[in-house]
Amino acid sequence: MSTFLRHKTLNYSKTVFCLVVLCVFNFQAFAQEVTFESSRDSIKIGEQIDYKIEVSKVSTGDVVTFPKDQTFVPLEMVEVLKIDTTNLEAEFYKLSKIYKLTQFDSGRYTIPPQMVKINDKAFYTDSLKIQVNDVVVDTTKQKMYPAKPAIPFEKPFHIPSMVWWALLIILILAGLFVLFFKLKKKKDEAKRRIPPFEQAKISLLELDKSEALETRELKYYISELTNISRRYLEEKIEVRALEFTTKELIDALKLKKSKRKLHLKDKVITEYEAILQRADLAKFANIQPDVITLKNDRKNVERFIRQVQSSIPEQTQEERKKDKAFQEELAQKRKKQKWIIASISVLVLLIAAATSLVATKGFDYVQDKIFGNPTKEMLEGEWITSAYGAPPVQITTPDVLVRTELNNNADSSQEIASIETFVDGSLYQDLYIIFSQIQFKQNREIDLDLAVEGVYKNLESKGAYNIISKTEDFKTINGVDGVKVFGSFAIENPITKEDIKKEYQILNFSEGGYQQITIIHKSDDEYANKIAQRILDAVEFKKSKR
Repeated sequence: MSTFLRHKTLNYSKTVFCLVVLCVFNFQAFAQEVTFESSRDSIKIGEQIDYKIEVSKVSTGDVVTFPKDQTFVPLEMVEVLKIDTTNLEAEFYKLSKIYKLTQFDSGRYTIPPQMVKINDKAFYTDSLKIQVNDVVVDTTKQKMYPAKPAIPFEKPFHIPSMVWWALLIILILAGLFVLFFKLKKKKDEAKRRIPPFEQAKISLLELDKSEALETRELKYYISELTNISRRYLEEKIEVRALEFTTKELIDALKLKKSKRKLHLKDKVITEYEAILQRADLAKFANIQPDVITLKNDRKNVERFIRQVQSSIPEQTQEERKKDKAFQEELAQKRKKQKWIIASISVLVLLIAAATSLVATKGFDYVQDKIFGNPTKEMLEGEWITSAYGAPPVQITTPDVLVRTELNNNADSSQEIASIETFVDGSLYQDLYIIFSQIQFKQNREIDLDLAVEGVYKNLESKGAYNIISKTEDFKTINGVDGVKVFGSFAIENPITKEDIKKEYQILNFSEGGYQQITIIHKSDDEYANKIAQRILDAVEFKKSKR
């Protein structure tokens, strides 16, 4: 079995500084009775380490639950071995379990504390730092091979998405134009509409000019003759004359007469009914009347139309008012329809333009240009450079950091002289910046690695989960060394209960005390990434003026 690096869990604070760091991070460390071992703390990319957890003094009545699933993130779990039991003959025995872990990206990683449950009580291991190194390739020993030639292949036929978008836009615009011209045509027809009586006379004259009688198109002639009269009745006295059968139309005329809306003689209605019946026989029974009868019917239809025109009683004053109100309401309705059509047209054009921009420039470009982007505005706005704490740390940020009193138990340590905290934003906003500084009553050496261990637990105490953490050395523009912890995590939206993806970068320094700069922002926000990088690049320690 490989040699293990043994680690013991914390039962009490390691040092007074450890207590101070825990107070600043606002979390509590619980006593632990579990030990863990690792086969190594430095590997090459793709190599594995054995992470072994041991639980001692276990009795037969105890229920022990080891970590499950991917709780070792940012390292990946490759294999889990079965639980090994030792000291079976004694009153208490020991359980151990080995997890094989690896990582395929170089860097300094921190395995988070692992929870082991004994009955209903939880025990936690310490976090563990793992260095993952690049695999160095010696080109003097490793033979280099030329690049393989490209293999030609026939690309399958594919219509670019831009073509579909263009077709969709064209169809929408075509539909709009058709709708517009149809409405315009109706409007123009309404403007050009001739009164029903005048229109009937014009239609009769056009029928006279036709050669239907000479060419013996008698069926067409009588059908058109009755249709002219039906159209007149439909428009003038508002009956569905074009849809009604002969009997229904005659009944409608008699009803109008009984209600004194038409002053027609019964003889006139009877003569008109005879003409309609002859037209029905010609259309449906193919019994065509002679030319003389048709000419006589032509005169009778004109006379019938004139008699109907003169038999309609004049509108009363009240009816005229109602008609005027109706016309005004109709005009308002038409005006409203125009506005609706215009609004829809403009909206569709805007959607088409936006769709085209999204297809060509991308959604982020459209969002930034049309709807705006808070972090982009921060990045491009005026920045503020200010010094915070003592010794002063100069930080350049979009907005000034405001002094804040954090709720912590730092007063429990008599070693602390002062704690200062400056904040801008909050954990749920697009950008959250914190600067904290601790001053001690006596000069002491600060263990930054110990401070970095508290970062993971600090994030957990604030509700973060799925935490991925990496560590690397950091140096300010004026040469001050520190440690940078960075990575990502998720936090629950208190309103929607959905995950909010965040990225963080935390700088830790030990210049005459302990300083920490924390930047947390929304994940996958290129402008927020640039803001964070700009802040980190400008951090500078100033000398105190005495």
